[in-house]
Amino acid sequence: MEKTAELIKQITERLNRRPARIDKADRLWDAAVLVPLIDTKQGPAVLFEVRAAGLGWQPGDVCFPGGRYECGDDSFAKTAVRETCEELGITEDKIELCGELDYLVTHMGPIIHPFVGRLANEVKLDCNSDEVAEIFTVPLNFLLLSEPRVAHMELANRATADFPFDLLPRHPHDWYKRKGYNIYFYEYQGHVIWGLTARILHGFIKRFHKELQANIL
Repeated sequence: MEKTAELIKQITERLNRRPARIDKADRLWDAAVLVPLIDTKQGPAVLFEVRAAGLGWQPGDVCFPGGRYECGDDSFAKTAVRETCEELGITEDKIELCGELDYLVTHMGPIIHPFVGRLANEVKLDCNSDEVAEIFTVPLNFLLLSEPRVAHMELANRATADFPFDLLPRHPHDWYKRKGYNIYFYEYQGHVIWGLTARILHGFIKRFHKELQANIL
């Protein structure tokens, strides 16, 4: 009894020493992006980037400014601001950070921490051509009135040759569907916004639909 009590005490102390966090045994990693709001001749708009053709991951896709969390960043907000400054060629004082949206635990590895921020009216952008092929803006009133096209993706898994089927003889040997999820597509002047960027955008519009209607339309 005494040993059990001491064990419980030590476990309790260890558990209370730090908050629970996401288990990253599946090689998950953290990234942060900024949903940049900017004033244009068409009114308030969202700024997007087109990824440079030379990038190894998703070249040519539309995205928000952002990137991988680094050890020197003291917060995910810092990551979003730092990456935005590096990609758009601006300084931190040109970004007014509003706050964080719900973060996404993705199927492909990154945990995305999205933030909303406003770019200063007088800001001059000097994009990093190694990462950004072009930038464009989409008016918020267009996004508010445009329902995205919705498609669906299925996720499945399959056991490899080293799986102990002798222990679990009823386990499927072939691909086994686990779940499905929606993919959103927004089209604007020849650009297609989709994937995680569209999911973040869709969540932002739905969450602030009332505020957008009151101030945009």
